[in-house]
Amino acid sequence: MKRLLLIALLVPTLAMAELTPPKGNLDPHIRIVDYNPMNLVKLSTFYGVSTHVQFADGETILDVALGDDQAWKVVPRENHLFIKPKAKKADTNLTVVTTLRTYQFALVVHPRRPNDSTAWADPNLIFSLTFRYPDDEAAKTAASAKQLALKAKFNEVKAKLSDAARVGKNTDYWVAGSERISPTAARDDGRFIYLKFTNNRDMPAVYEVDEKGNEALINTNVIDGNTIVVQRLVRRLMLRKGDAVASVINKSFDLNGGIDNTTGTVAPDVERVIKGGQ
Repeated sequence: MKRLLLIALLVPTLAMAELTPPKGNLDPHIRIVDYNPMNLVKLSTFYGVSTHVQFADGETILDVALGDDQAWKVVPRENHLFIKPKAKKADTNLTVVTTLRTYQFALVVHPRRPNDSTAWADPNLIFSLTFRYPDDEAAKTAASAKQLALKAKFNEVKAKLSDAARVGKNTDYWVAGSERISPTAARDDGRFIYLKFTNNRDMPAVYEVDEKGNEALINTNVIDGNTIVVQRLVRRLMLRKGDAVASVINKSFDLNGGIDNTTGTVAPDVERVIKGGQ
């Protein structure tokens, strides 16, 4: 017996605490309580008084179970519950199961004379009880903060790219050759070369020309639908499409100049990542 008693004392148990919702600041009958599945919420009411309990938006009552279902009138409607005592000595318990949670209540008829015409105004009675959900609110706040942080980071990166693109522009480019494939504007930002074409001009293939006149395809991409971005600085480019040829020369090219291009973007602290690449 002593051994069993010792084991019983060592095994942890879950205790349910009875909680009386605090009186409202504006009206003691209107109350708000934080949801805790381990709380037994005490509802004090009286004959002729209806108590309204409101659960979370989007939560629907599935079932209600009364310890004494003859002593109380209980009406569930979506996330609202209406409670009213009907019989003497009606104190009992109530369990409410919803689509999201389970609630436990202690239903108590406040100790006043049944024929007391002023009993309904007793500040200890609860006319309305609304549940608040701290865990859900904390999760929403955290998610909102995360979204704001991501948006701020995106705007920061966007601003860095924009600022970097505006700094150190070089427009000292000469173009010669077929007008059909010649860019209408050429510039660089110290990292990339930008060749802009009007809508009526063809977008050519772009080759780098080395000191010996040899040509090799160079990495490019298209932005804004009309601008070829050459992904490094070179002295000379050759543009080709069919039999049309045009030469683009960077007159201000500095072999030892330019901006480090290891990040693949115009901003040194913003890295370009190609999904699916190695």
